[in-house]
This record gives sequence, structure tokens and C-alpha cells, in this order.
Amino acid sequence: MKLPVRSLLAIRSASTAVASAENAVPASVPAATLSSEFFDHIRHQVYGDLKKVDKVVVSVRTEDKAQPVLVNRNVSTSFHCFNHISKHFADDAVLVEVHPSVGGAYFSSVNQPLQDQAEIRKIGFDSAEDVNLVNDAYWRSCSLVTAAFLKEALDVDVDFRFPRGNIENGYFSVDVKGLNGNVFTLDELNTINRFGKSYIREEKQFEVIAVPTSVAEASGIHGDHLVRIGRQVFSTDGPCINSTRQIGRFTIFRSKSSGKSVIVGGVSIPMKQPTSSYSWSLVAKNAVQKFSKNA
Repeated sequence: MKLPVRSLLAIRSASTAVASAENAVPASVPAATLSSEFFDHIRHQVYGDLKKVDKVVVSVRTEDKAQPVLVNRNVSTSFHCFNHISKHFADDAVLVEVHPSVGGAYFSSVNQPLQDQAEIRKIGFDSAEDVNLVNDAYWRSCSLVTAAFLKEALDVDVDFRFPRGNIENGYFSVDVKGLNGNVFTLDELNTINRFGKSYIREEKQFEVIAVPTSVAEASGIHGDHLVRIGRQVFSTDGPCINSTRQIGRFTIFRSKSSGKSVIVGGVSIPMKQPTSSYSWSLVAKNAVQKFSKNA
């Protein structure tokens, strides 16, 4: 599946790949360091030896009761707990609100390990009280997925930044470093979209580690979370959705040059929020207009 995108971009980008790699200045951890092995290393630092397992009781709050579940501390996630209720209940979870036995409540990713006894509450796309949190996590996740499949598709070494403040504008964006400012042609965008939609259909989970400040500073991690999607790893701020299976309509609509970076813009709607082709066209048109004006 990678060959079409690689063959399109390899010839155009090969001559500038070396210069781009030399001139790109990473914000913290180099892209090459953000590997699956690095993710496992940080997970060991944060959660300890996975072979030494302690049992804790996590109470899953549903509409009418709280159900206790015995899980593995620092290994089991909220998704595992929700699965004890039902597979549908787990698959429907976007985020989770955690009330630990010690300390204040917080919101986390569904696939983030639980570190102590707690009560947890599932948050779905239909959660009116948490709509801003869900929208933020969904847009963040779409940006990360875009970076993940671009990383696998492109035939040059690239690094990514994730611009903030685009949620209210109706689009997400990814800042791609390593293309020497070369924007994608229409044919390339079409091929990238085909590749991206195939990647999303593989239903990849967002594995998440909440990184303590001390570990982030010592390891050069820019952000308070590490996310692994398939074999691609990124640092980010804030929780992510459960899986790419929760992503519905999705398109990368345009790219534009910003110095030696290329800003890639896209728009998406969750799988749980089906819409007509006409409504989708209006959403996409608004996103393109806002991206062209603001990015």
C-alpha cells in the first residue's frame, strides 16, 4: 500500500531530502528517537516492570450502578475494564474520567494504564457535558493519525509539529518538516487520502502514556503524553480517542508552504456522527476556507 505515495514523492523530494534534514531543528526529542522501542522504554520508567503485577479494584460507573472489576495495576487500561461490561460498551468509549482513591479526578485516554484503585466513567461522543473535551481529543487524534500515515507513506525523513487553536476553525492541521517547503499536488493529495483511509480502516489503537514532568524533562519529551499508533510514536498534550475505528469521514484537503515546513490541513467527522453528503460538503468547504485564511 505504501508504494503509490512513495513513488509519487520520492523523485520530487529526493534532491532536497538531505538539505531538509540538516536544516530542520527538532523541538525536543528527534523524530528518529520517537520509536516503538523508546515508547516501551518510557512505559517501563513510568509504570515499572510489567512482569511484577499488583491487583487493584476499579469501579466502573454506568448509568444505574458501579461495577467493581479486578485489574492489573499499571498494566490494565480503562478499555479492559469497560470490556468487562460489554464489548460494545468498551468500543463506544472515547475518553474516560478517572476518580482515583488518592488525589483529584482527571480525564484520560481509554488505552492509558490505570495506576491505582479508582472509579472510572466512560465518556462517549454523545456526552453533552464533555463535548469540548471530546472535540479537542478527536481533533488531536486526527492530527496524530495524519502524521502516522504520512510518516509511513513518504520516502523522506520527516518530523511533525501539531499547531494549536484550529478546533474552533473547523479543521485540524499538521506541520510537516523535511519536505523543504514542497507542497503536495492534487494527485498526491488524492493518493495520500486513499492511503490514509486504508490506514484508518486497520482500526489501530491509540496507546497512551501519561508522562510525568520529571521523566519528560529527563528524556527530552515535548508534551505530557506519548502516543503510539501502530509503530509510529509522537509526543502530544492531552488525551486521545480509543481507536481509528472511531474516525468516520476523513479527508486531507490542502497543503501550503510555511518556510521550509508544509502545513497539511484536513477535516473529519466521527463514525458515531453520520451525516449526509451535502452536509459533509458544507463542513469540508468551511474547513478549506478557514485553512486558506488562517494557516
